[in-house]
Amino acid sequence: MKKGSKRALAPGAGVSAVLLVLLAGATAAGTPQPSAGSLDPQTEEGPTLIVFLIVDQLRGDMLDRYSSLFTGGFKRILEEGLNYTNALHAHAQTETSPGHATISTGVYPTRAGIPSNAWRENNGSEMTPIYNVVDPGEGLVGVPDLPGSSPAVLRRTGLADWVQAANDEARVVSVSAKDRAAVLMAGKSKGEVYWFESRAGRFVTSTFYRSRNPGWLRDYNEKGLKDFAKDSVWTSTVPPEAVGLSAPDTASFEGNGVHTFFPHRFDQEVRIPFPGDFFVWFEGTPMLDRATLEVALRAMDAEDLGKKAGRTDFLSISFSQTDRIGHAYGPLSREQFDNLLRLDRVLEDLLTALDREVGRENYILGFTSDHGVMNNPERIPESGLRLTEEHQEKLGKALGAAARKAGLRPDLSTADAMVEAMKPLDFVGPAYTHDQLAGGLDSDSVAALYRHSYTPGRFGGLLSTYGIEMWWEENILSWGMPVGTTHGSPYHYDRWVPMALLGPGIEAGKVEKAVRPMDLAPTLAALAGIPFPSDLDGKPLLDRND
Repeated sequence: MKKGSKRALAPGAGVSAVLLVLLAGATAAGTPQPSAGSLDPQTEEGPTLIVFLIVDQLRGDMLDRYSSLFTGGFKRILEEGLNYTNALHAHAQTETSPGHATISTGVYPTRAGIPSNAWRENNGSEMTPIYNVVDPGEGLVGVPDLPGSSPAVLRRTGLADWVQAANDEARVVSVSAKDRAAVLMAGKSKGEVYWFESRAGRFVTSTFYRSRNPGWLRDYNEKGLKDFAKDSVWTSTVPPEAVGLSAPDTASFEGNGVHTFFPHRFDQEVRIPFPGDFFVWFEGTPMLDRATLEVALRAMDAEDLGKKAGRTDFLSISFSQTDRIGHAYGPLSREQFDNLLRLDRVLEDLLTALDREVGRENYILGFTSDHGVMNNPERIPESGLRLTEEHQEKLGKALGAAARKAGLRPDLSTADAMVEAMKPLDFVGPAYTHDQLAGGLDSDSVAALYRHSYTPGRFGGLLSTYGIEMWWEENILSWGMPVGTTHGSPYHYDRWVPMALLGPGIEAGKVEKAVRPMDLAPTLAALAGIPFPSDLDGKPLLDRND
């Protein structure tokens, strides 16, 4: 580990794989309420709908890479939107939950209370595993054997809450394939919040939000999803003349190492299927983004979203399949290329529906991603590396020796000893003790990113319970990933995401100044004339008077 390095990887990318699916049910107190600040209340001239559009794991360069092939929603966002080309997340642990939390609330993950996808909390006698929004105190409506989800762990309100605080008749709809994306984008509001549960083979909601599924959702689960089950083959839609824009269609470090090329067939990739296995396979294909849109459109229609003058409603759709396909095959894979072409058409249908049902002049849209992604190590010349059990053994020996050393020296803490012991390991990136982060390292920009993720009492990193935040050097993946790739670091490739605004009065163009995705919530609120908390970390980039 290089002393004083300005590069760092976030702790905790592997934590969710080892934690149980449990959740403490207590809601954090002390959440600041919206304040009017210097903005006027919403008026009838404001938009009737705010749209938050998130594409999970969309790195900042991926739209430009395939822009010549886009004909739908991505094309419209790139050509008609105000695009911020230097949007960087400002926290270290770039995962789905903290990414959505900071986008929703406009504050750093440490203040939102969401350090990672999963963490541990000390309940006095032992460490309790927490899986972000999963709440065993709630159930899934109509699915008695699975726990529900809620925003109990979220410590701040989000844009959806500010919308409802401005007008108690405002409607909130949040839909995603992932519970953590749907729940966190809805903030603490009890709106219409839905996500896909592959174990149940349907879209679901939680008893936190309602006691019965609406009729339109029951109908879609019983009929609409069956149309997807009829097509159990994922074929490529990439034009033959464009295949060179992606990596080759087969590689031993993609997928399961065997089924790494098109077409992908359910009956081949799940050799001995059990009831319900189709939807587990389906969850790894682009088709789930199409289903997510169909559920969102039905919820919009049921709630008359954006159709009442003088009322600003809220819609969030987080499309998850770019993340799942990226993890399995990598951002440069043929599968990801095909997925983005399909998502381009899904977004076209979304924007067309918004134009038709709400009117172009009546909605404003914020677009971004929760995090980027690292290329597969094999596609990173010279510096890409997958750690092995040998690296794991070296790290374990170093940490064990450090703990023994600290035990013999009252003047040396275990955390300090471990950080010192990791310095000779060339695969370990910068590491900080919690005392260092709490004390402030003003000259170290990487430490600032870690402070924005580190949440006292919620231990989300690999060594957090030892009082340390650390990760690997750049372009290195943990030993638990023999194929595919991941994210979770504060390196540029994990923090850099697209970001755009679209709507009436917003001039198309490109802005190169540095911005942060957490600026979107206060920006959309300002454009809509919605009061928002005065203590946000994000700042409005535009307002109604610009």
